[in-house]
Amino acid sequence: MTTAIVYASKHGTTGDIAQLLATELGEDTALFDLTEGPASLDGYDTIVLGTAIYAGQPVKAMRQFAEGFDPSGQQLALFVCGMEQGQDTRAKELATAFPQALHDQAKAAVFFAGRFQFDKLNKAERFIIRRVAKTKTDVDQVDPEAIASFAAKVRA
Repeated sequence: MTTAIVYASKHGTTGDIAQLLATELGEDTALFDLTEGPASLDGYDTIVLGTAIYAGQPVKAMRQFAEGFDPSGQQLALFVCGMEQGQDTRAKELATAFPQALHDQAKAAVFFAGRFQFDKLNKAERFIIRRVAKTKTDVDQVDPEAIASFAAKVRA
């Protein structure tokens, strides 16, 4: 099975998670960062789309890509990364990150937690995180077990 992980990351956490997922999926997995350019997905059996969520919205590059993406003939899986804590909000953000047509075709979809890395945030982002999340320090909630579990669903 050849797999392509197509992702959009703003500060790097989604890219890190994509890399961890690629390691779990094995050597026939390619990574495509949409913030670096378009992805050529011909010849892949499985496509995994992943995006960071900021203020409830996916990264623009993924939103634009997903609107025109047709995975006909390929298996599809979806993931989002964010720091929202409420299960209802997480479910809503996952549901709205990708068009419904992609959700309908996806064999798996998951909301992964993420990270606050203050050294990668601009001044406005740091201010917002301090106010909303009530933290002044880095927070890392990336869960390797959740990534491994998702990889098993993608492989199934």
